[in-house]
Amino acid sequence: MCAAAVEDGTVPGLVALVATGGQTVFHEAFGARQLIPRKLPALADTVYDVASLTKAVVTSVLAMGEVGAGRLALDATVASLLPEFAGPGKDRVTVRQLLCHTSGLPAYRPFWRRAAEAPAERWAITQLAAREPLEYPPGTRAVYSDLGFILLGWLLERTTGARLDVLTHDRIAGPLALAATTFVNLADPAAPARLLGDRSVAATQLCTERHRLVLGEVDDLNAAAMGGIAGHAGLFSTAADLGRIAGALTAAWRGEAGTAAIVERDVVRTFWAPSGVPGSTWCLGWDGPAATGSQAGGRLSRAAVGHLGFTGCSLWIDPAREIWIVLLSNRVHPAPPTDDRFRQFRPALHDAVAEALGYDCP
Repeated sequence: MCAAAVEDGTVPGLVALVATGGQTVFHEAFGARQLIPRKLPALADTVYDVASLTKAVVTSVLAMGEVGAGRLALDATVASLLPEFAGPGKDRVTVRQLLCHTSGLPAYRPFWRRAAEAPAERWAITQLAAREPLEYPPGTRAVYSDLGFILLGWLLERTTGARLDVLTHDRIAGPLALAATTFVNLADPAAPARLLGDRSVAATQLCTERHRLVLGEVDDLNAAAMGGIAGHAGLFSTAADLGRIAGALTAAWRGEAGTAAIVERDVVRTFWAPSGVPGSTWCLGWDGPAATGSQAGGRLSRAAVGHLGFTGCSLWIDPAREIWIVLLSNRVHPAPPTDDRFRQFRPALHDAVAEALGYDCP
């Protein structure tokens, strides 16, 4: 199936990893990590821009840690922690609502266009997000929002006193001995070259705004304007590293992590529980499978959690069955697709994996 997706042009290449019972049972690469200006193969340890997986495996996990330590309350108002978050109705928006995409904030704004003229683009983006008016009453419905996670990243930096890339290294990548999980700090002109020099890295778009192939730097333009370090996007990782994060979170959920836990059992269970917002599949920082038509497929437990990334990456975890599936691809290379073949491929892959593992129904 994976080889066929490469052959028919659904994706240039991909890396898939499957684990069950805490053990990796499949980890293979297919196709190319780059097609232009020359074709280079995808490898099992190829580093991908995981895009919005950043929201789940970094921003949400860091929030779990702060909640578990008693330094952050889910029902604290955002304005009490970020006074810059001001405007009609915003005094009622909570951290919980940012995490489950019910804050009232819009899905997206191209802040990078306005921030490009600012002397400190990173802070210009966060200020613009903080000033953006709400589009609906908080808590009434779910609208997936990059803006909410831009603000969550800023909130975590404000409350901890450390930048997101440092927090990620100190609290996630370091404790789990992750080999390649990192942000690429674009304030350091040598950072992309260092990543490319050390690792096999997948290319993303031939970007019309940047007038070049995006390779070794974040694809998302708002995250790029923030210097590559943001709460909504910017993380680079491998399938093996994401599998280790999934394994650590699953062990915590099952109460089996012991002294190696990066989060507490009760906290991860709170974050992975449905938000309860009518019509929403969102938990706190993580999504759940929809009843029908889910990108998780139809065979994983409806209690599974996961997240997708625009570049073509995803992670789904079924903690009760102790299964996780990592799919890393650069479906946007050299340009985002105009058909829905990838949206058909991903759930079919998840269904095939679940069937191979003997799980025929949710």
